[in-house]
Formats: sequence, C-alpha cells, structure tokens
Amino acid sequence: MYRLSMTPLTIETPSVLFDLSRLVRSRHKPFGTGVDRIDLAIGLDLVARFGADCHFLHAGIHGICRLEHSLGRAVLSHLDAVWNGSSSEHMGKSDDWRLSVMPFVDRVAHRFPRSIINQQTTYVVASHSGLGKVKGGMKRLDPKAEMKRVVYIHDLIPIDFPEYQRPQTYKQFVAYLDELFDAPVQVVANSRDTASRMQAHASAHDMTLSGTQVIIPTLTFGSAASAPVDPSVRAVIEDVRPYFVTLGTIEPRKNHLLLLEIWRMMADQKQMPRLCIIGKRGWENENVIDMLERSPTIQEHVVEFGDLGDHEVQLLLKGARALLFPSFAEGLGIPLLEAGALGVPAIVSDIPVFHEIAPSDTVFLNPIDGLGWMREILARSGESATNETEDQT
Repeated sequence: MYRLSMTPLTIETPSVLFDLSRLVRSRHKPFGTGVDRIDLAIGLDLVARFGADCHFLHAGIHGICRLEHSLGRAVLSHLDAVWNGSSSEHMGKSDDWRLSVMPFVDRVAHRFPRSIINQQTTYVVASHSGLGKVKGGMKRLDPKAEMKRVVYIHDLIPIDFPEYQRPQTYKQFVAYLDELFDAPVQVVANSRDTASRMQAHASAHDMTLSGTQVIIPTLTFGSAASAPVDPSVRAVIEDVRPYFVTLGTIEPRKNHLLLLEIWRMMADQKQMPRLCIIGKRGWENENVIDMLERSPTIQEHVVEFGDLGDHEVQLLLKGARALLFPSFAEGLGIPLLEAGALGVPAIVSDIPVFHEIAPSDTVFLNPIDGLGWMREILARSGESATNETEDQT
C-alpha cells in the first residue's frame, strides 16, 4: 500500500466545512483513485488541525446535509485504514448503517446553524464533486457568500481537451466551476500546469481568484508482505521475459491504442517483451477492446489487469523494465509519482505536467511518435536481456 501525503492547505478561518460527498460515495471501495486519496489526505489533515471545528457536508441528488462530526470522522478513519493500511479505528457497523440512510432521513434534521455558515468558516472541496454539482446549492447554503472558499483543482481536461471526455462532461464541469466561482475562491492545484490553466480560465470568464497555491502530493510505500497476490500477477513476476507496465483507466486520452499497435508491430521481434495493462475499462474504447479481445498477437503478449491491490501494482511496477505513460493530457500523473517513488524508469509523453514531476532519467516522447516509442521499448528489452545473459555467465 502507499500513503499519499499533502502539504496542509492555507486556511485563515478558525473553522472549516469539508465537503465529504465523494468520500461518502467511495466508502465501500477497496482501493482509492488518485483523486480519492488526495481528497482523503486533505480531510484527514483538516480533522487533525481543526478538531471539532472541522464540520462535514454531504451533497447529492437527495439534497445538502450536515454530517455529525463523529460520523464524518468515522468515514475518514475507515478509508484511511482500508486505503492506507492505517491502524485508525474502522467505522462501526452502526455508523455504516446510519451513513447508508443518511441522505434520506438526515437532510432535514441536520440543517446548518448560523455558527457554521459565516465569515469564520472556510468551505473546502477537493473532489470535483459535492456541493458544486447541485444546481444552486452554494447559494442555498451560503446566500450572502460569507464563507471563504478553497477549491482543489485536479485538472481542466473537460474544458481544455473535451474530445477525450464523454459528451456531457464539458457542460457538467463548466457548471461545477460556475457554481463555486460566483464569489472569490482560493484555488489549490495539483501542478503548476493545472494552476496556469485554471488562472487562464478564470481570467477569460471573469472569475475572481483570491489566491493560487500548488500542492503536489508525495507518496510513501508501506510493507504488504503478508497480503495475498493473485496468481496472474505472480505468473508475470516469475516469468523471466522482460515486461513493461502502463497504469490507468482505459480511456482515449491515456493512449492505450498506441501501445497495442506497437506490440502488434513488434510481433516478429526475437526479444518480444510483454505489456501489462493495469486499470479498469473506461469509455469509448471500441478499437482498444477489439484489439484486446480479438487479436491473437495482442493476447499472446499483453496481460490485462482490472482490479489489483496497491501491493500487487507495486510488485508489477518494481519488476518492470519501465512504466509506459503515453497520455495526451494529464492533470498530474499519479502513476509517474508511483514509479519515481519506487525507482522504476519511465517513458512518458512530452507534456508540460510530466516535466514537473518526472525523475531526471525519464524519457520524454511525443505521444503519437509510435516508432520512437517502439525503439525505446526494444532498446530497453534488449539491454536487459543482454545484461541477464552476462550475469549468468
């Protein structure tokens, strides 16, 4: 498992209102995404710093409600234990049941008192979710716009690269920003690239930013020696042939199609490496799915993993020749942080954000330079094979 850590947000008020909406929805997930873990890290820090003055909000299709402090804290502790391997106390069964029915029975009973919605409170959201997804939600909660607002921005891909998103995502994300940015907002971004894109969008749409802060998360890995390892993962690790890893949801902007075309082109190579694709299948991937399911060459040399635990991902990364990350667009790139923390080489797209976080030995290539990617992959496979032969003699 790995723990994601964050520099504390700059907050000047004595109390905070943390939007727990995404984490409430994610409370039964065995593994958190990068957005989930950043959201959790910020929530844990706010509870540690503000104690009982850290209040919790849940917003969704059933309305906007306040969570009791003990219940909000229990959600954070439970996810910290499950996702980070923390010894934090797990959420009790009674709290879990209450949380399951909370949107229906508590949304009227738990209204926000005046002591919370005022100039002494900062509203914090770190999930691209919650109150900003409820039309008119911010005005109903804080009609005079008295609370300060801190919004963590993970990316502006739905706006800057709508061609890589679902058709409805652009309008949804614009509406989210409009909902939260009708008053001055302190933006916290996950990279300088994301911050500059947010500043440009705000300037073009007359949004007022009270400040901009860049907080890039850091990763630390814990021991998971006793955790079970799926036989399919063990088979890859124990096979002497070289392999590469790509990590992330299978979606158009991740550019899996480039890698699959390369692997099909390399079919006649004597030192044919393997490719491990780690990530769930997303949307609009007909070509990718067809190749995975119908190409004999791909099926022979490409292994697809859906749900893997952190420890299994870590094992595969550590044994790989390199991480392959050919994305067209990223807000940050948690897999590159993972590879860097484990000392695993990486071949990545030549995009601005990767230059911010990549180790010095990272190779940057144009995401459509298929021949360049293939040459680099073959060179690393050949070098590794030669070294292994020399070691054996």
